[in-house]
Amino acid sequence: ALMVLLSAAGFATLAIFIKLAYAAGANTLTILTLRFTLASLMLWAILKPMGLSPRMDKKTLFQLFLMGALGYGSMSLLFTLTVQYLPASLAEILLFTYPAIVSILSFILGEDQFSWLKGGALAACLAGLIFILGLSFEGINPLGLATGLGGAMIYSIYILVGNRVLKKAHSLVATTYVCSSAAAIFLLSSLVSGSLILTLPLNGWLSIIGIALFATIVGILAFFMGLTRVGAANTSIISTAEPVITFILSFIILLDHLTGCHLV
Repeated sequence: ALMVLLSAAGFATLAIFIKLAYAAGANTLTILTLRFTLASLMLWAILKPMGLSPRMDKKTLFQLFLMGALGYGSMSLLFTLTVQYLPASLAEILLFTYPAIVSILSFILGEDQFSWLKGGALAACLAGLIFILGLSFEGINPLGLATGLGGAMIYSIYILVGNRVLKKAHSLVATTYVCSSAAAIFLLSSLVSGSLILTLPLNGWLSIIGIALFATIVGILAFFMGLTRVGAANTSIISTAEPVITFILSFIILLDHLTGCHLV
């Protein structure tokens, strides 16, 4: 549970660093490309000193490639599209329907047992998200709803697949391959589109390094370590701490406004 909370804290820094990177002149594809490229390079550099071999069977390797390329890649793309079509608060809440989706699929697949405690936790998490993020139904776009729920579904499948794949791979090795495959997809996309920007100021590079280190390596690695110990349903429920931590960091670092509703 502590690993999952650490993961949520790592992922929670993503929005903060992204805002700083955008302010420094980076675009979306540049941020995603450098995020996963730098993270994968850091991870490959520490595998050997830690005595870990990257060797694994072809089936597991292929599954990890799909988790990174299709799981993270597709989810990131769909969430970005959702933010374009819907209010940010609604887009975030649509994404965080994934704990409920993961829990339901886990119950159906027999990987977890339903309990009223977990059901109550899911309801409390959703209510908390609405208080923290707010909920606006203005300007609802059907395409935005589809991309938002689609991203949540893909992330849910990613978690369930990861719960099985990680039984056959070390968490650090798995994180390395997931980041590397995501880096390959985004690097190819940015080169083909000509969107990669490398002439960023120092604060831009520091923001992207923060994304790679905290929001990627710490986030994914701690998530995988927690997932193998507490299961998919519990992991997804605990992970809803992420937007709460993001809001706290926004208040402290970006001086965002704090209201009585947020405190409740």
